[in-house]
Amino acid sequence: AVVSTQSTGCHSDLQIDTRVAPVGGYSGPSKRKKKKRKTSLSCDPPPAKPVSTKTGKYDLWGATPTPKRQQDPCLQPPVKPPQQYKKSDSKLPAVEAPHPGASYNPSFKQHQELLQTALEVEKRREKAKIKATKDAAPPIRITEAQYLQEMSIGLNKEEESENEDKKEGEEEEESFVPKPVVVQRKTRVQRNREKAEKQKAAELADAKTEKQLNKQLNRVKAIKRELTVEERKMAAITAERKEKKEVNSLRPGKYGPGKLMEEQPEFQLPEEVSSSLRKLAVPTNSIQERFLSMQKRNLIEVRKKVNPHRKYKLKEVEKWRKKLPEEILELTKTKPKKKQNKKKGAVNAFALLG
Repeated sequence: AVVSTQSTGCHSDLQIDTRVAPVGGYSGPSKRKKKKRKTSLSCDPPPAKPVSTKTGKYDLWGATPTPKRQQDPCLQPPVKPPQQYKKSDSKLPAVEAPHPGASYNPSFKQHQELLQTALEVEKRREKAKIKATKDAAPPIRITEAQYLQEMSIGLNKEEESENEDKKEGEEEEESFVPKPVVVQRKTRVQRNREKAEKQKAAELADAKTEKQLNKQLNRVKAIKRELTVEERKMAAITAERKEKKEVNSLRPGKYGPGKLMEEQPEFQLPEEVSSSLRKLAVPTNSIQERFLSMQKRNLIEVRKKVNPHRKYKLKEVEKWRKKLPEEILELTKTKPKKKQNKKKGAVNAFALLG
């Protein structure tokens, strides 16, 4: 009992006194604010806990199911990429196998075939160059007489104007007043005759159309045959167009403003062919080969070669150290200010008056 009294007396100062008013201050965020803050941290739902199928309770060692992520209503929906995104629409392989004639020890036949294909490619290129030069506009050749005629245009304007005035005066003199046209009225006989002719022409046209219809009825079988032939022709044309469209959709280098040039196959002359792999010379550039392969497979667009050019005209400026001292003095000279001159003039006037 004695111990308890001592403890209470010792810690009596630490007890809350209800008579004293509490001191105002920051007591931390309220519960409502905390709840709001928790909800605003993430829009994703809480991960579902794995539940065992046998007991129906929480399985500690079970695999956590991947819940579907819900779309945040505050954000925009994600853009769906197209079906052919990051996919080539070409059927060409990524790495093409070279011609067997390009190996380090090819047979004579394979090597000759490779040389023949390279020759055909070179011929096609030469033909295209010749055609391009022919299609271009030929140079204009002017004779001396044509040059003099062009240069003398407009020199004899006064004589031409006088001749034109004379011709106009002669035409005015020759002009005459036309006679008045007298309209004669048709008689009753003439009108009746015209009416009968029109009726006869209409009857003949009706008879002709009836005759054509009878002909067509008689040749129904022949018309059917013609229609079947036309349908076959149209079907063949549509099939050909479809094939062309498919080929065009899969053709190499269809994207971009440029045209994919036909690649020349890599070959070696008979003197350069080596019998061992160590002496084999590789004429290809691996970076260029990969770049062309990507263009063929329509992964990169084909563009024209842009030569280095200047956007704005080059401006020439003379440097100060290149100028003569006299020129530098002329440039650095400053004109005297007008206000100072006026003040000096006023001071001199006052001095004279004084």
